[in-house]
Amino acid sequence: MKQSITHQWLIGSRRSDREKKYFEEQYSTCYVSNCHCNLRGPYTGTGDLLRQIIPEAYSKWPDLILSHCIEILSIAPELKAVVPVSVETLTSLAIPKERTRYYSKLRTLRMSNGLIDLLLALANRERMGKLTLIFENVQACDQLDAEFISTLLRRAKSDLIQVIVSSSEIAENEALKKALQTYTEPTTILSDIEQDMGIVNLSDEQRLELTKRYIFSDCTSDCEQELLAYEATPIEIRQSLHEERAESLIKEEQWSLHLGAIPFHLERGTSEKSASEALFKAVSYSINMGFYDATIDMSLRGRKLTNWSSEFDNSRYFTMKMATSLAALGETDDIPTLLGEVYANTDDFRVHMQISYGFSMYYTRHHREREHEKAKEWIQKAIDLAELIEDEKERAFQQVFNQNGLALVELHMDNPEEALRLVTEGWQRLNQALAPDEHMLHRSVLLHNKGLIYVALKRFEEAAETFSQVIQIDSNYPEYYFDRGNLYSRMGRLDEAIEDYNQAIKLSPPFPEVYFNRATAFNRLGDVEKAMADYDYLLDIDPENLDGLLNRATLLYQVEKLEMARKDAEFGLEIEPDHARLLCTLGLIEMSDGNNDQALKTFTAALNKDREMMAAWTNRAVLYYEMGEYDRAIANLTEAIALEKNATVLYNRAWVYEAQEEWQLSISDYTEALAFSDADEQDIYYRRGLCFIKLGDRELGTEDWNKHLMFGESPHVNEMMQLLPSLFVSK
Repeated sequence: MKQSITHQWLIGSRRSDREKKYFEEQYSTCYVSNCHCNLRGPYTGTGDLLRQIIPEAYSKWPDLILSHCIEILSIAPELKAVVPVSVETLTSLAIPKERTRYYSKLRTLRMSNGLIDLLLALANRERMGKLTLIFENVQACDQLDAEFISTLLRRAKSDLIQVIVSSSEIAENEALKKALQTYTEPTTILSDIEQDMGIVNLSDEQRLELTKRYIFSDCTSDCEQELLAYEATPIEIRQSLHEERAESLIKEEQWSLHLGAIPFHLERGTSEKSASEALFKAVSYSINMGFYDATIDMSLRGRKLTNWSSEFDNSRYFTMKMATSLAALGETDDIPTLLGEVYANTDDFRVHMQISYGFSMYYTRHHREREHEKAKEWIQKAIDLAELIEDEKERAFQQVFNQNGLALVELHMDNPEEALRLVTEGWQRLNQALAPDEHMLHRSVLLHNKGLIYVALKRFEEAAETFSQVIQIDSNYPEYYFDRGNLYSRMGRLDEAIEDYNQAIKLSPPFPEVYFNRATAFNRLGDVEKAMADYDYLLDIDPENLDGLLNRATLLYQVEKLEMARKDAEFGLEIEPDHARLLCTLGLIEMSDGNNDQALKTFTAALNKDREMMAAWTNRAVLYYEMGEYDRAIANLTEAIALEKNATVLYNRAWVYEAQEEWQLSISDYTEALAFSDADEQDIYYRRGLCFIKLGDRELGTEDWNKHLMFGESPHVNEMMQLLPSLFVSK
């Protein structure tokens, strides 16, 4: 779909020149955020924006801000002093040693969309009015700021939010680069002031002052003199200044500084131990928040500061968190090497147990070619090693934890009953061995897994009961409501499904799947308006969601908004040109527009992609029927019947046989259609009765038409009176 240019991108080598340009205009409400990742690491710029805007907004519209507290406090944790934490889950409350579940890699995108919803709400005329958001130093932003700015550029409505991106060069992040090219008007700014680049004629005091300025900018300054002075300053002086800067930042007591400038400066100081400890703290926070790119970056830096012989625990920690983050991001090629490195550098059976579990999950979940047998060997090794733990509680927990891994492998090997046995026994054992408040997170995970296995076994009532149990334990975890909602939807309990989807939406930053599934439930209940609203929002936050495009196009087609339906179908086909269901939907639209040749071509393309697509066979059959090509219509309906025999397709083929005056074949299909519970019996009795009469069998025709009339009023009375007047004489 063609996008309109609504935002600005200023490109210039010096920040002062860029600032002069964007401050030429007067803005009613404007915020400037520095995105240089040296400052605060992940979400430097987004956090800067929130720290400026939220305190005032919370004082005026607390309910609105509280509805987005997850996004706000995850990105700008300092705001806990302003915005109270209203939603905690067992995942967020778990102490590090009990953390067994990590967030999806998509959580950060969800948070971006949630924040954009908040900003759009604040930009409403009745609140703050139009916002101008300026993001500075974007060339040096981290992956998460890049994700947020990219999404904001696409979603921000220019009458509510004007975005200005300011950078010294083109951003490296591909998504951000694409968004800048698509949604902004680039302007190159040339400096009109010649900068004094040299330091040769400067005194030592002047050079030192320039070096201090550079370091105390957290090395973000674009002043050439400062950089030259810094590079010319003896390393001992630089190290001392970096440590001085780190100490001053620590005193500020702002947590996000520990993700950026504090470890940055300590890494350039004299103490590798202090730097390693700072990175350890930053990695621990980042991985628990789902900031996986940042975790990998800081783990790599931490690994350079540690060695296996004297700092094994830190080396192991950085290596394992790096492997976990790579797995979460789906970048798994290096995981075996990292796990193997840890395994080879210790004889500690506890570490070997942890690595064995890691290898098992790699082979059953992450390896490009799943190797479940190998995964089972590794997880069994982990279970055996857990036997060596002396502490009874810890031994019980580790054995159950690893048996839960084995249950996953068994499920992947199509042994759901064995998987169910393992998680059931594990749940019972933990309840016996642990105090009620110990390892609550993993106990909830076990129970949830049990529910998922019940779903796989199609034991839906037990699954629903189990999901309800886990929700009682961890009532603020949105995925539990989402999964129970999906189950209720499968069970036809649509009102309950919608209630659970509503709760998942309330507890989580927005994610596409819950809106898609709620829209589907609304549609099944016949609430087209609410279904359409959910599809609209889904495609706002995820515009290339093919299932969403397909379903909205179908819904628009059903309410006869053909141009809008066509746009969705054609946009989806730009993304995936041979998407069979989109092709089929476009074929229906072409039929409705009277473009029979194009419709035929489109249905045929759908069938070339998917020969088992029943809808394409039946729709092409209808088209052939309308074109008077009855033999081809029957051939297509016969293909559909071979895939799935049902009342509708049998009825349709019988109808075409009628058009050919093949009365007996038509009677046969109508008779078979009547065997299905969803058959339209009233109409079929009329049509079959007509066929009997056409064959000269007035007795059977009379019998069928009597059955037809027993259903009530008939639209065919006049025709029936002409063909069989005796039927009405006695009535």
